[in-house]
Amino acid sequence: MPPLVLPIAEFTPDLPASGGSAMVQNVFPRTSLSYGPILTPVAQYGSLGSRCTGGAAYRDKQGNTFMFAGTSSDLYLLKAGLSTWQNASQSIGAYNSGDDVWNFVIFNGRVIATNYQNVPQIMALLGGTDFADLAGSPPRGKYIAIVKNAFVVFGNTYDSTNAEMPQRVWWSAAGDGENWPALGTQAAAEVQSGAVDLLGPAGEVQGFAPDLINADAVVFLEHGVRRMMYVGPPDIFTFLPVENARGTPAPGSIVVNGGVAYYWGQDGIYAFDGGSSQPIGANKVDKFLLGEGNRTGDVDMANIRRVVGAADPLNKLIWWAYPSRENVDGNPDRLLCYNWEINRFSIVVRTCETLLRLMSIGYSLDQLETVLGYATLDSIPAPLDSDVWLGGKLQIGLFGAGHSLQFFTGDRLHATVDTQELEPVPGRRLLVTNSRPLVDGAVPTVSIGRRERLRDAVAYTDAVALNAMGECPVRTSGRYVRARIVVPAGSDEWSNISGIVLTASPQGSR
Repeated sequence: MPPLVLPIAEFTPDLPASGGSAMVQNVFPRTSLSYGPILTPVAQYGSLGSRCTGGAAYRDKQGNTFMFAGTSSDLYLLKAGLSTWQNASQSIGAYNSGDDVWNFVIFNGRVIATNYQNVPQIMALLGGTDFADLAGSPPRGKYIAIVKNAFVVFGNTYDSTNAEMPQRVWWSAAGDGENWPALGTQAAAEVQSGAVDLLGPAGEVQGFAPDLINADAVVFLEHGVRRMMYVGPPDIFTFLPVENARGTPAPGSIVVNGGVAYYWGQDGIYAFDGGSSQPIGANKVDKFLLGEGNRTGDVDMANIRRVVGAADPLNKLIWWAYPSRENVDGNPDRLLCYNWEINRFSIVVRTCETLLRLMSIGYSLDQLETVLGYATLDSIPAPLDSDVWLGGKLQIGLFGAGHSLQFFTGDRLHATVDTQELEPVPGRRLLVTNSRPLVDGAVPTVSIGRRERLRDAVAYTDAVALNAMGECPVRTSGRYVRARIVVPAGSDEWSNISGIVLTASPQGSR
């Protein structure tokens, strides 16, 4: 028989082995035919004082990048000329956010940060050094967004008059995030400031997704979604329920990219354009993550609020960090990658505190030594031509061990991928005598999985390394066959892994 080509299967742990694979690890979906390597995250700056609970990056009018990060007690700033995080709190240890995360926005050249437990904080991007209380008597809010490029909006609020209002959405004066007149007053009406309580069984406000294709913004609740549309005085905004939108138990999972909000619903992962939600995790990863019936999923549901997502436009990926049932101290220890162009997933094993979409600060070759302290080329944690050294380039970063900010600039991680399982000759067994992995670099190993009945456990041959002919000689037989390709950590450069070619022939039935 001609050589048998087995492509790398989709990561679809919800399906039987004949429909996909539960092992596509430490790679990302590059094309419909191949997967690319994930690089090791490497620290490049000093550490925060404790666990990072949120962060963001913005640029000023001169093109300078400013990074912000928050912990339970402080806010920090990192910018050009600094080699480590600068405390930018009102005073050191000024805040007490507990388990609530910091959320950031930029409005009229000022960065606003909120964590619900403290008065929202504000700092001018140009010339600012320390945060201060947001003026105008605003409410405290768990979530924040800029809507119509004119309103600062808080969700799930607290104020001295009403105390906790978990279903409230409250917005500032138009064009002025530091003007919050008393609700219902003439002063509020004149500047279009107001609030609405989204009462009903949908639960608490869980976050916002502004600037969608079919909505000015949407408000995510625990069990529903409301479309937020600007209509002007006297109502200012309308809030209408959205058909087929599920709500979310994981506020940090909401990621907006290209006018679409990607989020984890109560029963799976969805993409939402402001009009309707499309399931992207169904028959792929939903059951694996969230469970089904009496079966527990991979996510630690007690810490599902630690799920956090970020968009990577360069690689067309949405990343979600989540705590699995094997996590330590509730920290995420898995990264789920989703390529929105080809609708494919993969999984990365990595522990972090949080995941962020940031922008690089930018350094000259001289500053790598004088500012960051890298005395030799070998000590620099990323290639000199890496975008991480160019100002304003979008980067996916994470805070990892020791509360340090890390970018994916190191060696390639240990990659393990399986092909789809096939019965190549229906009714007969298959004798495999050789294999050739389709990897454009490195020195992979191959092992062949086989079984006689679908009810049997898969048995793998010993891993065989690549020889001088580009082959991994292996001899085995079975009725159902799959292949596992492993590329060791720190291997020579490779860019694509697409499958394997087997030399095989039919055997008699059994």
